[in-house]
Amino acid sequence: MLLAYVDESYQTDKFFCLGAIIVDDTSAVAIEEGLDALVAEYVAQTDLPEGAELHGYEIFQGKGDWEVLPVRQLVNVYDRAMRIIGNSGALIVFRGMDVAQQIARYVRPDPPHDVVLGHLLESVNHVAARQGQKVVIVADEVHTEERHRSNFRDYRRLGTPGYQSSKLPQVIDTLHFGPSKHSRLLQAADLVTFIHRRRKCHVESDPRAQAAISRMWGHISEAVKVERTWEPQPRG
Repeated sequence: MLLAYVDESYQTDKFFCLGAIIVDDTSAVAIEEGLDALVAEYVAQTDLPEGAELHGYEIFQGKGDWEVLPVRQLVNVYDRAMRIIGNSGALIVFRGMDVAQQIARYVRPDPPHDVVLGHLLESVNHVAARQGQKVVIVADEVHTEERHRSNFRDYRRLGTPGYQSSKLPQVIDTLHFGPSKHSRLLQAADLVTFIHRRRKCHVESDPRAQAAISRMWGHISEAVKVERTWEPQPRG
């Protein structure tokens, strides 16, 4: 059986995305132990507080727990984390939506998280099927958890909305939500999804930042099995 850890990258006016890291027991342990060791190394050698969480935005911007590290070390932490994830054997899925085009297309658009989560579940189901495995979904906690569980029950009964409708036969149980501070796997999903969104939505003014992003992406690119953005077409 597989586990899929899901996280979102913060929404811009134009784009919303979710990412999932799909792991078996071997890749899950590799990520958890690798990220634990990485953080422990910096806790021992710097002023990084114990219990520091790996979050893409905070590391990239030097915020929160990570403000104590200089840029060079922040880049090194992120780069090494992405290498750990890429070398683990995990599989990665990204699904996104052009929010501006959705608003232009529909009079009463559904919440972006609802729409993209349905798309992501379809893709995770497809990847799990190709692996010949069932999969359990674990997502970072959000205030709309009950609505997502209710939607999931409807998907299992009626199929997901859209032209690629699926009853998600590989996905078992319900949707599970938990705090990322207690899960290196959810933190890993955050790290890869932040880099994905950054590549799609931001033009780096500093060539050094662009080189760092490209290098980090290179560590996980072969693990990415789905990278798709829905762009609703204007009404005719």
